[in-house]
Amino acid sequence: MFHHQQFSKDLKIQKFNYLNQGIVDRQLIDQHIQALAKVDLSQLSNTAEKTAFWINVYNGVTNYWVIEKQIKKSMLEKPLLVMVTKLTIGGYKMTLDDIEHGILRSNRRSTYKLWKQFSKRDPRLQLIVPKVDYRIHFALNCGAVSCPAVAFYDAAQLNDQLNTAEESFVEQEFLVDDANKTIACSKIFWLYKKDFDKIYINDPKYAQYKLNYRKYDFSVQ
Repeated sequence: MFHHQQFSKDLKIQKFNYLNQGIVDRQLIDQHIQALAKVDLSQLSNTAEKTAFWINVYNGVTNYWVIEKQIKKSMLEKPLLVMVTKLTIGGYKMTLDDIEHGILRSNRRSTYKLWKQFSKRDPRLQLIVPKVDYRIHFALNCGAVSCPAVAFYDAAQLNDQLNTAEESFVEQEFLVDDANKTIACSKIFWLYKKDFDKIYINDPKYAQYKLNYRKYDFSVQ
C-alpha cells in the first residue's frame, strides 16, 4: 500500500526546502508521484482508512504543486490550481477539488460551483467517503497561511487526531465574545457552512451574534 503519511511528511519538507532556497529532492518526489499513480485504492476498506489516506494525499499533493508550479509567495499566483490541475491517483485523474468535494465531502458541491463535483456516471463515485466529517476542514491544507496546520493522519488514531486538529484550529479561529455577542472566525466556517450541522456558526445559541469573518491570508506557508 502507498505510504500516504510519509508522502505528506516528505512533501512538506521538500516544500520547506523549495521556499527557503534549499535542495529539493526531485528523485524522492518523482518516486512518490509514480507510486501514487499506481496505488490500489480498493485496499482502502473503511471510512477511517479512506479519510486518513485522502487527507494526507490532499496535503501532500498541494505541496507538490507549490513546488511543481513554482509558486513563490501566494497561492493566488495559481488561482485555478485546485479546480483544474490534475494528477493521476490510483489510475484516476484528480484535482484537489475532486479529493476535497468529490471524495471527502461525499460529493457535495463547492461554494463556487452550481453542481456536484462528480456526475452520476463518474466512476470515482465508488471512492467517496460515505458521510461528511466536518473535522476534515481542520485538517486540509491548501498551502495558505490561513489554512489549518498540516498533520499526518493514521486510520487507527484518526478520531483523536481530528479532535486535536479541531481543538487547535477553533482555539485560534473561532473567537466568541459573549459580552458583545460577536464572533470573529475563519472564512472556512462560511465556505463549508453546510457541513457544520447545528454547530459553530450554525449553533442556535449564536443566532443573535454578529459574525466577523477574518481576511483569508493566501500567502504560501
